[in-house]
Amino acid sequence: MAWTGIFNLLILPVLLAGAHGYFTNWIAIKLLLKPVHPINILGFKLQGLLPRRQSELAERISEAIAERFLTHEDILAFIRQVDPVAAMRGLLVEKWEEKLNEVLESMPFVKMFVTSEKLEGIRDKIADAFSSEAERFTDHLVQSLEGKIDLKATLRRNILAFDVSQLNAIIEQIGYREFREIAWIGGGLGILIGILQALVNWFSLG
Repeated sequence: MAWTGIFNLLILPVLLAGAHGYFTNWIAIKLLLKPVHPINILGFKLQGLLPRRQSELAERISEAIAERFLTHEDILAFIRQVDPVAAMRGLLVEKWEEKLNEVLESMPFVKMFVTSEKLEGIRDKIADAFSSEAERFTDHLVQSLEGKIDLKATLRRNILAFDVSQLNAIIEQIGYREFREIAWIGGGLGILIGILQALVNWFSLG
């Protein structure tokens, strides 16, 4: 048998099947993400699975997160873990210093009658008064939030607002190696099929 006949019967089927398996898998992977916007090809609308199903995915993902991973009870628990006294005192001291400097700059004569030690004493008394009520305020805040946190709706809205192109880029960056492995697996399976086809061709000659 001439070399051309051997190539056509034994080698070419292996090459074609391997290339077919590789590129078919690679195209299938790409079609999960792209094109982002639908393309009309001979009356057939072509669009990536993720962009096409963004609304449904947003619904399912937000539902799963809100019901299983991060519930509104978890958020309320996080709020309760904050030390309200320390937080309130720190905020008051910070704002006191900020506003006091503004007052002293606008009315410098105040420094003549009120010493810095006196001002600090006033500040500490106000901070103590507000801090003593901080824990009760936190409880009131938590109670007012209960039943008003719609985590699912918030997540769904944010997912829908997220740019699909950016999401595709993130997925491609994370899964690039796995995508190539899937494509090579397709190529390997194609080569196996090509070998079987070559064997069939070879034995059919006999």
